[in-house]
Order: sequence, then structure tokens, then C-alpha cells
Amino acid sequence: MRTDPITLEVIRNGLIAASRDIRRTVERAAYSPVLYEVVDFSCGIFDSEANTIAETPGLPSFLGSLGYAIRSAYSTIGRDNLRPGDVILCNDPYNGGGTHCPDIVVLCPTFYEGEIRGWAAFRGHTVDMGGIYPGGWYSNTTEVFQEGFRLPPIKIMVEGKPNEDVFRLIGANSRVPDAVLGDIRAMIAAVRTGSKRFCKVIDKYGIGVMLGALQEILDQGERMSRAAIRRIPNGTYCAEALLDGDGNDDAPLDEKLRLKVTITVEDEEVTMDFTGTDHQCRGPMNVPEPSTICASRYGFKVITTPDRPSNEGFFRPLKIIIPEGSLLKAQFPAACAMWPTPTNVIPDLVLKALAPAMPDQVRAGHFGDCMANFIYGTDPRTGRYYVCAEGDAGGYGGKPNADGECALFCMNLGDTYNVPAEVEEVRFPWRVERFELQQDSGGPGRFRGGLGVRRDYRILDHEAGLTVTTDRVNCCPPWGLFGGKDGKPSITVVYRNDGNEERWRKISNLLLAPNEVVSFQTGGGGGYGSPLERDPERALRDVIDGYVSLENTREEYGVVIDMETMTIDNQATEKLRERMKENRKGGLGYRRRSCLDLKAGAN
Repeated sequence: MRTDPITLEVIRNGLIAASRDIRRTVERAAYSPVLYEVVDFSCGIFDSEANTIAETPGLPSFLGSLGYAIRSAYSTIGRDNLRPGDVILCNDPYNGGGTHCPDIVVLCPTFYEGEIRGWAAFRGHTVDMGGIYPGGWYSNTTEVFQEGFRLPPIKIMVEGKPNEDVFRLIGANSRVPDAVLGDIRAMIAAVRTGSKRFCKVIDKYGIGVMLGALQEILDQGERMSRAAIRRIPNGTYCAEALLDGDGNDDAPLDEKLRLKVTITVEDEEVTMDFTGTDHQCRGPMNVPEPSTICASRYGFKVITTPDRPSNEGFFRPLKIIIPEGSLLKAQFPAACAMWPTPTNVIPDLVLKALAPAMPDQVRAGHFGDCMANFIYGTDPRTGRYYVCAEGDAGGYGGKPNADGECALFCMNLGDTYNVPAEVEEVRFPWRVERFELQQDSGGPGRFRGGLGVRRDYRILDHEAGLTVTTDRVNCCPPWGLFGGKDGKPSITVVYRNDGNEERWRKISNLLLAPNEVVSFQTGGGGGYGSPLERDPERALRDVIDGYVSLENTREEYGVVIDMETMTIDNQATEKLRERMKENRKGGLGYRRRSCLDLKAGAN
């Protein structure tokens, strides 16, 4: 039965509202800032066959694998063994989790008239599920057994009653059990709320109308996606990137890991083929297959229907090919703590590959890394152990008609936020001494890349541990497009009490002494178009705003500014730009490029 358009939209938005109620519940009830401030989670409403029906803003890299978690629950527990009031929990990267051990999935089946009619689902980051160091995110693990306590799909609520055995097991395997168990209880309350909202929509319209509406929602998504694909020229497009690798900087495990994607557009269908990507590695920069699918879908959505609420139907025209045993489809028991690092590059690669086909709809490369960092220790104010998990925002690439955005989280982290300095200093034993945009971090271009940020913490009255994982520094900085230059890469700097400075891309469990400063410095986005074509007035405004230095304005953009009057010397600018153009034609001009000059184009 076809649902009339008005009823269809009311049902669609009712289910989106149910998903939002999942989010609101977690934000109000969670214990950890990584959930209620950073919003490091995703949630959605699914039909009985694990198809995404409705979602709320969150992490694209989480949402797409929730359907996989539901299917894993069916295969592990058995569909016939689920009862009203059950709630399922899992985090095993190779059975229901699909990411890494700190990410907890909580699922609530929605029963109506004795049958499962859908699911309310949530995936969020917890601050510690065991593992060799606090935080669950490492640069030097070599098998998943080192990375934390793993749970396949298991009932944490049985017909409405807590399964206390599971709660005790989780608490016994976490360094901060109060925070982790409190967060899990918030997740359970959230999906139960979402499931109730789902039932209310069914109560209002009846199960027949609801089932028809769910099918129409998926079919609409497919039609819109196919219409968008038709606007992309048919062809085969390629791009590749080289990741720095994993292991600690002073003890690397894998170096120069290659990602490659070949995108074939044929009428109303798109194929993304990752053949040519390196084999899975020894260290933790491996990706379980569901997370690669998530990142690929995100890249596809960006180029087709970015402004439309997502559902499973949008991805019916997309085929994804991932070689077995590759970096992007790692096999058990490969370590996968750093799975976000390769997947953060995939949406950028999609834009890079399709740039020749749709130059007016893509941006240059963004800083492209979670910049995940963890500080932990015993709080001298309370005597209690703490773990702080954060990411950092950076610059996005320049666009065809605008500069890149400053200080946004990487693409796969979606709608996440930083922890406010005031919350940091109340919750954790350090002082926030800097939080600022980084001058000259955006790649020069006709439209420059957005700026990265610098965030400095001074450790107070105790020894702390630090784990940080950063990539796209040596081999693949944020790339420019169409003559634009690369953005400045990310780095973490530790200022020691003896005056020494240590620069780290990746390090696990580094000791920080009292009064030492750790500085997280994120990269900028790549530039779009030649910097010599930038409007001099824009260049002047950047100098006035502090985004670009006078020196960089002259050397990169060829714009001469009178320092006393802060005005443009138009005649000198014209002469300098002509000279720079001639030098660059002869190969004499300065090029801020990456070690791997990425190739992309239509074959």
C-alpha cells in the first residue's frame, strides 16, 4: 500500500525525532565528556532487516556499521531468541563491533504485536575497555587481543532486567569502571527510549501503513541517489595516498602504507574498487570491513546527495570492492586500534579522484586525521584514576568559490565538538594555556585552505601518560587541487622541563612530568587553484585577521603589502606575480608539496 506524501513525511520525521531522543538521552545522562561534550557517537532507527531508516547528526564512520551490528546480533544470538525488553551490547571488532574495542554498540529491538519491527541503535566511544595502556587507542599493538576486553553480541538486559554478570565483567576489565558503566547505562536508557518512540509512531498509524512507509522511504532515497549519479560524467577515476604508517615514531612497525581507489561511474551506478591497497599490516592501522564500507558511503554521499537525510536506500546504487586481507578488510586477529586513520582518508580520496569530472563540486584535501589523543593518570585533587579521550579540529580544503573552513573535526568525525577549556580544567588536572588558530597552516591557493588549531595543556601536580596517533605528516600532507598547495601537517610537541622539545606523530604511553606542556597542533587544508590568482584584497584581509603572515603573503601569493599603512602596493604586486609566474614555468618556484604527489584523473 502506497503511503500518501503528507503521512510519509510525518512518519519520516517522527522516526528522525526518535533518533534524536536517543542522542538527547545520552547527552543528558552520560558520565564522560567524550560523550556529552565531544558527542563521539552515532545513533539511528533501523527496520527489522537492519536497514538504516532514520538518523541524527553524529559520526558518519559509526552510523553505517550499526546495521552490521544488528545482523551480527541475529547470527550470534538468534532472531528467535530475542524477547521484548532485551538490550544487546557488543564491541568485538570482528563480531558486531566493526571498529575497535573502546567503541560500544547498544541495540534495542522494537517489538510490536509479538514481532521485531525495527531497532533503536547506538554506538559510542568509552574511555577505557582495558588493553595494554589506558584509552584503548594505540600505535604499537600487533594483535587485537592486546587492545581491550571484547564482547560479541550479548544480552546486557534480559526481558527488561539487567544482566549483572555482564556489568561485573565489564567493570572488572576497565581502569575507570564507574565512568564506563555509567556511560553504558546511559546508552541503554537511550535506545530503550528510541524504541518506545518507534512504537508510538506505529501506534498512531498502524503497522500496515508503517511498513509501507518504511519501504517508500528507502525507495525515495534510491531514486534521489540515482538522479544525482546521472549528473556525474561516466568514466573511471583513480586516486591514491600514502600513509605514514603505524608503530611509535621511535619504533615503527609499518611505513608508507598505500591506499588506492578506482571509481567507475556508469549511468546510475557507482563502483568503488580498493584493489591496489596494501595488504593488512603488522601494527594497528588495520580496518574491519564494516568501517571501510562506512567511509566509502560517506564519500559517496558527499558527491551525490549531501543535504538529504540519509537512509539505506541512498546506497543501493553503490558497489564497494575491498580485497580480502587488505588494509581495508583486515582479517582476525589483526590489530585495529587505529582503524580511523585510513578511513579518514577515503572521503578525501573520493573527492580527489572525481575532481577532474566535477571540479566545481569538490574541495582540496583536509587535514584528514582524528588527531586522537589520550591523557591519563591519577588526579592529585581526588586520588581517582582518570582517562581523557579527545580529538582535535583542523583545516578543510579550499573550495571552488570559497576558502576552506577553519577548526572543524575531520570528515569521518562529522558533528563532533571539542571539550570547552572550562570543562577541561574542572574535570582534569591540567591548565589550558593556549587554544588558537595556527597562522599559515592553510595551504596557499586562489582559495586557501582552512587553518588548523593549537591546543596546549600544562600538566599540574602529577605524572601523566600520553598516547597520540597522527598521520598525513610525512608522506601525504593535506593536498592542494588545481595548482593549490598543500596544507601544513599536524604534529604534537612536548615541551620538557629541561628545555627540550619533542615532536611526535605517534607514541603510546609517553610519560609527562608535572609542569610539562603538551601541545596538539593540527594541520590546515590544501589550497584550491593557484595562489597567484588570489584576490589581493582577500590576501590583505588574511594578514589583518592574523590568518596569514606578511612573509607568507609575499612568498606564496605574490602580494606586496605596505607594513606602515597596511595597504596593497598594486604595482609591486603585479611585477612580483609576473616574476613568480615566469620562475614557476621554469621550475624555479617554491613548491610546498607532499612526498607522494597524488595522481588522479579519468582513464
